[in-house]
Amino acid sequence: MKKIDIKDLFGKALAFIKPALSRINLKKFKPDLKDRKSKQRFIVTIMIVIVAAIVLGRMTMNVQKALFKKKAAPEEKRAPGMPAEEEIAPVKAFKIKKTDFKDTLPCIGNVKGFKEVDLKFQTNGIIESYNFEEGEKVQEGDIIASLIQKEALLKLKYSEIELNKNQKIFDAGGISPLKLDQARLEYESARNELDKTNIYAISDGLLGSRILDVGSYVTPGDKVGIFVQMDKAYAEFNIIEKDVPKVSLGQKAEIFVDAYPDKTYNATVDRIAPIIEGRSRTETIKMELENKEGLLKPGMFVRGLIATYEKKDAIVIPSSGLKKKENDYFVYSIGKDEPKKEAEGAKPAEKKKGLWPFGFGKEKQEEPPKPASKEKKPEFGIIEVRKIKVGYMTQDLVEVEEGLKEDDLIVIEMQEEFKDKARVEMVEIQEGLS
Repeated sequence: MKKIDIKDLFGKALAFIKPALSRINLKKFKPDLKDRKSKQRFIVTIMIVIVAAIVLGRMTMNVQKALFKKKAAPEEKRAPGMPAEEEIAPVKAFKIKKTDFKDTLPCIGNVKGFKEVDLKFQTNGIIESYNFEEGEKVQEGDIIASLIQKEALLKLKYSEIELNKNQKIFDAGGISPLKLDQARLEYESARNELDKTNIYAISDGLLGSRILDVGSYVTPGDKVGIFVQMDKAYAEFNIIEKDVPKVSLGQKAEIFVDAYPDKTYNATVDRIAPIIEGRSRTETIKMELENKEGLLKPGMFVRGLIATYEKKDAIVIPSSGLKKKENDYFVYSIGKDEPKKEAEGAKPAEKKKGLWPFGFGKEKQEEPPKPASKEKKPEFGIIEVRKIKVGYMTQDLVEVEEGLKEDDLIVIEMQEEFKDKARVEMVEIQEGLS
């Protein structure tokens, strides 16, 4: 729009009023005029001319200000050197820095004995006694529990007497060697029957639990307790079905026991169950733990962090910056946008003049220079839709194998889709993973 010249408008206004003034004969209106009506007409005419000039001047200035102010408003929202009609979207940017990428799988479980053996008698009978309390240490060969042995002892005593008698007769030459061997076998059988009334510790360990009480009748199929070998222990975890592909043999893990918050156990995954449990839909895994101090006890609650993925100097971005279309992944990369420099040697703007006596002929006083703003200058960029190759992914992070390099800028937490070569304003730049 062409700029309005105030002087020109004011001149046209005077040209319009001048014929009216020329029709007034000022000579007729001398101070000593006695014609009262003529005086009144003169005064009214002069006042009308003055008021018309004031109103016309102010209207002209207001129209000019409104027009140019409305046109200049959009210029404040665009970057220097950018087209006036282009809209610039504010974005949050992420500056890529190489980092050591590690993903862990948290899990919870319990301590299990390195060897847990069900305690069962080999014969029918009534439990007479337990020689150890639950959790008490047991040495190899110790008798853990016994049945009532009255009948077994009688058989053993009878077979022993028969063996001694046959041995004397054999020595006197009264019986054959076969008869003596038969008596010896009966004795060994009776002794074996007596041993079946006891449960012996197969190694050093502890009595985990007693399931049946003294006085209970048992058969060879009944479990009366649990024996635990505790020089080592297992941490046992149940992994939900969706995390099963992440776990494999040999993965390192850190184990934490609530009973010892200041102690950390290092372990590896060394046993994985081959099946998924029906109702829980979980897979059982075990990790061997050293327990020379005997601090770990079966049933203790433990937490684990399994290192499912590790890589040094990886390119990692937040998942909020990743976009997918069909089978391809891409990001919105941000390139530098250099604003156009102002032409050198440009003429300074001419000083505006107002209307006088309402400012005409007088130069407006220059406004004092505004102090430099301490606010950070906005940074602008140009969008590039860049295809990438994705490696390992987690819920929050994505490893990029190809397509990005260190110090590249990408858009994250985007609220809209962007076209290639679109201009954006970076309101915030996050450097690396926080």
